[in-house]
Amino acid sequence: MNISERAQKYLKTLKRDSNFVSHEKETEEYLSKQNIEPLDEFLKFQMQYSGYELTINNDSGNSFSASLFSKNQIQKNLKLEIEKAGDRFIEICGDHKTAQFTFYLTDKGEFCTLDDDDLPNILHSSFDKLIEEYALRNEISEWTSNPYYHEIKNTDKLESLMNNEFEIIEECSDKYSTWWRKDNLVAVKGVWMDRPEFYFHIYGENKDGCDKFIEQLKDDDILK
Repeated sequence: MNISERAQKYLKTLKRDSNFVSHEKETEEYLSKQNIEPLDEFLKFQMQYSGYELTINNDSGNSFSASLFSKNQIQKNLKLEIEKAGDRFIEICGDHKTAQFTFYLTDKGEFCTLDDDDLPNILHSSFDKLIEEYALRNEISEWTSNPYYHEIKNTDKLESLMNNEFEIIEECSDKYSTWWRKDNLVAVKGVWMDRPEFYFHIYGENKDGCDKFIEQLKDDDILK
């Protein structure tokens, strides 16, 4: 499992629904019978994450229940409808407690929604990154945040400033989402769930520090 020690410890604290957990051999046989190729990423998700409920302390509305194939589905060899979206095959991989979106795993292992053209709107390059994000957010769950998710006016300028003044949290970051940390602030540039554009959000040990940093970015014509 290619996740950080923080994420591994986080997973051990979570509940896992046994109805969505299966043995590797029977799952592989099931996917083969269903003519699912390539099956590696679907198999990996089922073995490592299916059945977990991702939670964040003090933020119950952000829970995500990861589920791919049920035991009943596999044992009865029920027909599996893998969708085609653009150049990827996708399968529903869970439910967010409050976000009104359908979330998918692609055959490349990416975590996504669909945009207005029913094409994959990639949120993370792998589900590992979502696990890392939840683990980090759970670690700082006692912190506050600026309550808004901000539109970005100048992405290049934002990245330059953040990379110069903050440290990238590598285990949480990829081409779709970048996390930074500096002293008592943690910030993220992520993809909106409904479109392939970026937002900016910040967490901190005190609200004043978050708000002042957001105002600085607005004054510098970086955020809208």
